[in-house]
Amino acid sequence: MEELQRAIENITYFSKKLPKEDLELIGANRDEAIPYLRKAVEKAIKEKDNLDGEYMLHQYGIFLLAQFQDRDFFPRMMALAALPEDTLDFLIGDVLTEDLGSILYNTYNGDIKLLKQTIKKKKSSDFARAQMLDVMGQLYLDQKLDKQEWQDFLRELVYDKKDIGDYIYTAVADMICRCHFTDMLLELRRLYQDGRVDEYAIGKYDESLDKMFTYGDKEKRFCMEQINVVKALRGWAMFEPSADDGADEAAKEDEKSATQGILDRKLSGFMDEFGGGNPEQRRVVKIGRNDPCPCGSGKKYKQCCLKKSQLAADGAESAQEQEKWLAAYPKMDEQRKEGRVYLEDLYSAESIAIDKIVYLALRARPMPLGQREPDSVIARRRRRYLTDAYRQFVAIVEREQIQSFSEYDSRYAIHYPCGEWLLELIELLEEDDSEGILKEVRKTCKNMGIV
Repeated sequence: MEELQRAIENITYFSKKLPKEDLELIGANRDEAIPYLRKAVEKAIKEKDNLDGEYMLHQYGIFLLAQFQDRDFFPRMMALAALPEDTLDFLIGDVLTEDLGSILYNTYNGDIKLLKQTIKKKKSSDFARAQMLDVMGQLYLDQKLDKQEWQDFLRELVYDKKDIGDYIYTAVADMICRCHFTDMLLELRRLYQDGRVDEYAIGKYDESLDKMFTYGDKEKRFCMEQINVVKALRGWAMFEPSADDGADEAAKEDEKSATQGILDRKLSGFMDEFGGGNPEQRRVVKIGRNDPCPCGSGKKYKQCCLKKSQLAADGAESAQEQEKWLAAYPKMDEQRKEGRVYLEDLYSAESIAIDKIVYLALRARPMPLGQREPDSVIARRRRRYLTDAYRQFVAIVEREQIQSFSEYDSRYAIHYPCGEWLLELIELLEEDDSEGILKEVRKTCKNMGIV
């Protein structure tokens, strides 16, 4: 008992080194340690912003109680997590955004009502509430939370007239995608249309939709299954590296060097290709139309890269380029896997064909560092693709006598509402209407409810 008390005293205040031995000793004396650790957390809840800044026992305490899976203390853990953001940040720092969800998950006592109530409290920290959503998501993956109950709660957050904060709405949108709730596409689109999603955080609607239909062989957990306090704290920047971390640090340095070597080689190639490096060391080589293509394809230059450059000038992309830019587009597995929903299950081949064309038009093309694709090239490419999509769109509208954009979207739209990309096409045609279809497109949009 004396050793335990001494270990607890050693971790009560900040130290430059991770108190590994003390934490391991406390970890080996669960029942005796729990009262001390609970008291430390209660002290933090009570004193809040007035807590001594050097006091650390409550931080170690929440990790140790999670390691012990102290479910009786869950309500008080939630009381800590429900504190205002500035206070919580002062008390637990980066734990707020990194580990709080796993701590709550490992102490969870079955009180789902308490989780729901706290998530809806706007006065509580946005980061903490998002972590609580992760807890619920993990309970769903564990089959400890019914799918219908989970979806009902997410829908409640989407449609509740009370504003709960854009950060939470963004977390909800991300959760819908990561749980692959394809029957909640309407809610996902609603969040985006209302401007309640931070697109810088999780991407635009089309990117989220791709995520929804992307499955991993082993789905990533929302929360850690078990917590080990020493492992969880070993990487904290506040601690000086210990002797037993030497091997880990050496491995990290080796990995860093290898990665840097790869980056250096890629950068060297990039500079050669895009005009960097020493101009005196580079020379322009003239390639004849009938010469072997320098890309190494084995074809003549006129049949390979020259043709590609001509296509690019016309705003078109080769089949190989299209395949490259469609790499992120949801794909059907060669062998269907149980429990997964595929794009083909929800949409017709015709819908997907049009959607792919619009996808190619509107998805951004990542460019090498320091390079920028000319606006004229982007405009030509988009105009070409969207014109093709428009022709297929009109064929469907006329065949099925569709009267409005909403009617079309309900049957055919996937990544992009048709009104969105048709207005984009009109803007492009106003700059260049070489095919003479601007008047027709405007008339179609007017007839379907958009001028």
